[in-house]
Amino acid sequence: MTEQQTKAAWNEQPFPLDLPGYEQAAYIALAGIYRDFRENVLTREQAQIFKEQLADWAHCPPMERAAQLQYALASEWERGRNGADVWENLRILFIEYGMLVHQRFVDG
Repeated sequence: MTEQQTKAAWNEQPFPLDLPGYEQAAYIALAGIYRDFRENVLTREQAQIFKEQLADWAHCPPMERAAQLQYALASEWERGRNGADVWENLRILFIEYGMLVHQRFVDG
């Protein structure tokens, strides 16, 4: 993910046009990490570790990807319970997590 794309995630903008489809789940997760940092749910150090993994999604190990997706799914679900329109984000995150299950990186 480029620096411009991570800045767009910070501002919770829609997917940048140059964002590859396989990085959409990472972008959603990164926007959520930034949101949690701004709300003091995560420390700067925690957010930085997550950002490093999410910004280099293609090289993030499968188990770390699974953990990131689980956190993002829980966060988006909670946002949805509070009235946010998160259905598309949840769909993208579930598909990405399902791919890890299908590839047998995580248990379903």
